[in-house]
Amino acid sequence: MIGDVIKIKAKYLNSARQVLNVLMSDIVNRKSHYSISIAGESGSGKSTLAIALSKLLESMEIPAIILHMDDYFILPPASNHQNRMESFENVGPHEVRLDLLDQHLRDIGNSATAQLKKPLSDYSNNIILEENIDIPERAVVIVEGTYTSLLGEINSRIFIDRDYKTTFEDRKKRARDPITPFIEQVLEIEHQIIKKHKALADVVIDASFKIVKP
Repeated sequence: MIGDVIKIKAKYLNSARQVLNVLMSDIVNRKSHYSISIAGESGSGKSTLAIALSKLLESMEIPAIILHMDDYFILPPASNHQNRMESFENVGPHEVRLDLLDQHLRDIGNSATAQLKKPLSDYSNNIILEENIDIPERAVVIVEGTYTSLLGEINSRIFIDRDYKTTFEDRKKRARDPITPFIEQVLEIEHQIIKKHKALADVVIDASFKIVKP
């Protein structure tokens, strides 16, 4: 998403190394592209872990790209917020074009096409643009976002087990969304949905950024 600025701390690099220790055999033996999802609640560190993984992979000369679920929301950010204010029933996976994200993962896996046209959310201007991104041959595709465990076209699923109360300070520092009672209620609804996705994960990272599964 346009407007995000992310700094990588040592704890994320350590988590990324642990993840690659688990997945490296499958990644090295991949015949085509390899897809990894990173799911978890708001502020849990999904985007930062995705960047840490991509940097470590690229340092090993393994091409990596990142797809952000936030770019696949049906409505742009401010409009989506307003839609949630109209009804809490509008909060959930149905806010996101997960089907399109899955289709793009299929396209990457099944095609020799070197580019992908995808949505790009412009947070500050509240619009959804389009961008073309290059897809290197046999790239590792890292998909990060709250509901990415639900995607079908994923080889390995990672879940960061930090809830919205644990991430309060991180969210406050990020300052992307205001800390209000309404937002906290939205996050509680998301929490009730997302906590069930932990069971879908191949790799679980706990609140201290250590792998507890497998």
